[in-house]
Amino acid sequence: MSDEKRGAGDAAFETGVRVAVTLGRRLLALKLLPFALLGLLVFLLFVPLFAATNSTAVGGGGQVCSFEGGDSAQIPTNYLPWLNRAVARYRLGPRGFSILAAVHKVESDFGRSTSAGVASGTNSAGAAGPGQFLAGTWSQYGVDADGDGQRDVYSVPDSIFGSANYLASSGAPGDWYSALFAYNHADWYVQMVFRTADAFRGRCVTLPAIPPVPGQMPSNTVGRLAYIARWIESQRFHYCWGGGHAPTPGPSEGTYCWTAQEQMVYGSSTRGLDCSGAVRWLLVLAGYSDPGGLASDSLGGAYPPGPGRRVTIWSNPAHVFITIDGVDWGTGSSHYAHGPAFGDQSSAAFLPSHPPGL
Repeated sequence: MSDEKRGAGDAAFETGVRVAVTLGRRLLALKLLPFALLGLLVFLLFVPLFAATNSTAVGGGGQVCSFEGGDSAQIPTNYLPWLNRAVARYRLGPRGFSILAAVHKVESDFGRSTSAGVASGTNSAGAAGPGQFLAGTWSQYGVDADGDGQRDVYSVPDSIFGSANYLASSGAPGDWYSALFAYNHADWYVQMVFRTADAFRGRCVTLPAIPPVPGQMPSNTVGRLAYIARWIESQRFHYCWGGGHAPTPGPSEGTYCWTAQEQMVYGSSTRGLDCSGAVRWLLVLAGYSDPGGLASDSLGGAYPPGPGRRVTIWSNPAHVFITIDGVDWGTGSSHYAHGPAFGDQSSAAFLPSHPPGL
């Protein structure tokens, strides 16, 4: 809960707004370039359609799920974006994420099982792939989720979407028991999936439409972190000391908050974020397990030590921020209401750690 914003004498991060705006404009230009070649009219017609049919398209909002608890580590990071997208695409509802994840845990341990049929060939029953589809079922419900032109039963994205498609066609989310029984005709199987889903304790957060950042949320973790960081910045959250330390990650009331007029107000009802609350929420929204409402140095210490290849968390007892592909992000006194945004920060006297795999 410690933060560099304990008083008015904090150092200003003067380039913060300039870096954030430049980064946003570059992303916008890249996203619009292919459509510009087809003309403004085509762009206006197809962007809403894309937003409506893609599970994490920001034009129509998107849903990101994260996990906490011991079982969360069992879900590979590369599964998270495809699970998110499949749940939204097939409208599987609040339980959809954890149940769809549980199906792939039970069927193949998220493709990590060495049993016959998971990575190649079929098992003794003729099932194949991480979702364990029979040939006839796959021919009817298989999906080319990754857009490579093939409905590959051994592909993680295709298999996840195929499972979601099959479950939705079999009654989910209105009748999960019937949908799962159709997937595997056994009561023990249905109950096992339910127990596994309960253990995952999925929690989803819906991101509203974000006009300054159009397009689809990246499927890779680093891109997703940068994308969500820009979204958080665009919401102009106030810095609130203790904000973001509630049991559920995200903006919350704090001991005091900074206003847009550079005033420190105690007892404010504003819901905001302090430095560790902001970094905690960013990582959870990107799909990492919730470490809890930790203070700055404790939050940094919850992740593997040392700089990351592309993402580094910098922490000391007074402050924590994160660097994503060389660009710093976190709370800063030159930002709107001292809240989280992109801007240069010094890592002197900070200890590095990093999100797993980054």
